[in-house]
Amino acid sequence: MTRVPKPRPARGPRTRAVHGDHGGTIGPVSTPIVHSATFSFPSLAAMDAEQDRAAAGAYYQRLGHPTLHACEERLAGLEGSEGALLFASGMAALASIFLASLKSGDHVVAFHQSYGGTLNLLRWGQERLGWSVEYADARDPSGWEKAFRRETRLMHVESPTNPILCVVDLERAARLAHAHGARLVVDNTVASPLGQHPLALGADLVMYSATKSIGGHSDLLAGAAAGTHAALAPVWEARKVFGPVPDPSVAWQIERSLKTLPLRVATANANALELARRLGAHPGVARTFYPGLPSHPEHAVAARQMSLGFGPLLSFEVHGGAAAAESLVNAFQLVRHAPSLGSVETLSCLPASTSHIHLGPEGRARAGIPEGLVRISAGIEDIEDLWADLDQAIARAATLTPASDSRR
Repeated sequence: MTRVPKPRPARGPRTRAVHGDHGGTIGPVSTPIVHSATFSFPSLAAMDAEQDRAAAGAYYQRLGHPTLHACEERLAGLEGSEGALLFASGMAALASIFLASLKSGDHVVAFHQSYGGTLNLLRWGQERLGWSVEYADARDPSGWEKAFRRETRLMHVESPTNPILCVVDLERAARLAHAHGARLVVDNTVASPLGQHPLALGADLVMYSATKSIGGHSDLLAGAAAGTHAALAPVWEARKVFGPVPDPSVAWQIERSLKTLPLRVATANANALELARRLGAHPGVARTFYPGLPSHPEHAVAARQMSLGFGPLLSFEVHGGAAAAESLVNAFQLVRHAPSLGSVETLSCLPASTSHIHLGPEGRARAGIPEGLVRISAGIEDIEDLWADLDQAIARAATLTPASDSRR
């Protein structure tokens, strides 16, 4: 009698993060780094067959590479997607998606609250490639449909947005995009592949700056995209044409980091929520932005679609505007003043001087980004140490605030 193997039970996210789909196999516990950009074959037929495997093949690194593909499979497993692709940066991933999806005359719907680099990319496409773009307000879903045209091919959203943490109802966005014959692309960087699943909510493609929570240690630059094989095929073609593939060592670093992603994200998210609660009650703080707070306008949406907490990113204003905010970040002793997020160490920055500097005061005002906004990316440190540093920095900022200063 032939024994029919029992189906393997579905594994949890932490198990998949550590083992991928290869738990229990014999061989190296850590994926080997293949330090070769090209591969040899016994015949032309064998070479052609390997080239036909595209990203899954080991033919030439720009097309596909075994170390990259092992990491891509691990990412797809966490994302719950058919496939994934690695890129040299998050912007390379997004640019490849746009280049694969748009031609001259096509139209894009995006949000005023998009990341500054995304806005620069869209502007570049308008000026040089003939795209047109309409910007909607992420805070006003009732106005999104007015941004669509007959030529709309893509709706691009971030959720939560950086830095004021608007949360987009992704199911609603997907229905709207598809009703207009457009694809929905979601930048899921802030939430992470474990914190939110846009593809399950109707998105066509999801992308990441893997530099952030996926890498998680401030030591690599990379990007990723995930979706069905059909949706990724033209994105792979754009990657092949323009060549923004990472080094195998970076892919290995990412796969290693994925093993601790659930633990890092859960801890950072818990720290962010506690800091936001305390900041919200602090007399020196004028306003706090964090979707985990019940006072947040999209708190109910965030609670419904974010599966591992509300993300590591929070922002706040202190009384005294931009000068007080500058004083505050200069006063940190433990929190690092650096332009990134999603790392094990807590980082701070002023979006008006970093991620959204190119918008200018008028553009930031349109997006709802105050000039004195302080952005915090919570790390995994002890919460009392983080709070002590925040508290003393806020006190320092308060010494520069006139007594008559009003909330701004």
